[in-house]
Amino acid sequence: MPASRRAPTAALFGAVLALALAGCADTPRPPPTPAVATPAVAQRAPALDWSLVPPLPVLDPQQQRGHDVAVQRCSGCHTVGLDEGGAEEGPAFYKLARRYSPIALERRFAEVSAHGFDRMPAIPFTASEADDLVAYVNTLQGN
Repeated sequence: MPASRRAPTAALFGAVLALALAGCADTPRPPPTPAVATPAVAQRAPALDWSLVPPLPVLDPQQQRGHDVAVQRCSGCHTVGLDEGGAEEGPAFYKLARRYSPIALERRFAEVSAHGFDRMPAIPFTASEADDLVAYVNTLQGN
């Protein structure tokens, strides 16, 4: 671009920029947010009632081993805790606890261990691990 054309373009750009910045100077700024919540802010936040949250089950050693097996080998496809989050491929373990009796769970785990079930591949585990899994899943009943 020739120097004679650059000068008016630069002047026009400078004038537009000056007008834009002058408009910003007239805009009032919001008051600073206090670092500590004021009583008015604290009153707006709803208080959590933790008494309504059921306690987590206290696991005995067998149930803890079952939980550990579930986390290591099942959590890729199943939600193994009490929450709704996590894997969504298979049913959540707390739903299995509601659906099956302990004897039915033992049979189901034996079937899964031997040759899988539906879309689920065979996942070999020992009889002791199956007992531990049943013990853990039974802690989820009623939740």
